[in-house]
Amino acid sequence: MKPGDESWAIVDTHQHFQSLSDASYPWLDPERPEPLEGDLGPIRRDYLPADYRRDMEGLGVVKTVHVQNGRNPHDPVDETRWLSALARQEGMPDAIVAYADLAAPDVERKLEAHAGFPRVRGIRQILNWHDDPRLRSAPSPDLMENPQWRRGFARLAPLGLSFDLQLYWPQMDMALALARAFPGTSIVLEHFGMVGDRSPQGLSAWRAAISRLAQAPNVSVKLCGFGLGAPAWTIENTVPLLCHVLDAFGTERTMVGTNMPVDLLFGSPAKIVSTIHAIVMGLSIDERAALLRSNAEKVYRI
Repeated sequence: MKPGDESWAIVDTHQHFQSLSDASYPWLDPERPEPLEGDLGPIRRDYLPADYRRDMEGLGVVKTVHVQNGRNPHDPVDETRWLSALARQEGMPDAIVAYADLAAPDVERKLEAHAGFPRVRGIRQILNWHDDPRLRSAPSPDLMENPQWRRGFARLAPLGLSFDLQLYWPQMDMALALARAFPGTSIVLEHFGMVGDRSPQGLSAWRAAISRLAQAPNVSVKLCGFGLGAPAWTIENTVPLLCHVLDAFGTERTMVGTNMPVDLLFGSPAKIVSTIHAIVMGLSIDERAALLRSNAEKVYRI
């Protein structure tokens, strides 16, 4: 952040903490087949507020949103409980996006338990479906159309909860239908739509899907996760993709994030923030402040 210029202050809308020394994180299990992120060895360790502050020192982050990180998934409220205690001790995260299986029979009880913690703002259930099992997180490609799952989704807005949406572009038309069926629910597209296939054909299909999804006014987007599916990413080849998303959603529905510590696998914190700065460089002061901070403060109520 430039000294004295609050318009460069950043709300990091996508970061994770983890404490492998006292909890189970199955996605970090060394016996698990190598996932989309590749070799997870470098981040298979505790990552706590002191680590985040060290990594982000001098880069202008003023608030953070923690997104569910798979701690003890058999008891998802445990992660919320742990994060809430961490926030009381450390002053961060400022908001929590928790996990719930929206198709579970007891989902209403789980959602109410999450909503009872004052920093909880939303729910994430990863919906990624791919023909390659390594890249697949959801039990089916069309979970968003499952009536039982939709009953769980319908409980979010009455509890004041948003939904963090993580999927691949072929699922975006289903997401558009979901957004239109639930116009009162705030939906936040993660990782600028998970650009996996970066062939000319793949990028063309992704761009078109992004533009269609942006038609739903209750959907906003996070520019984060720059290395997911593209571990050799550069600022030069990533900024044009982010600018397409920004053009589709506009400065009033776009936010930013770091995906720390996962994106440490693909680049430094300084590289991530430099990319964010490159996106906003041509914007007005008000537009820059909205994209970097105030949109996130509004969506996540922090």
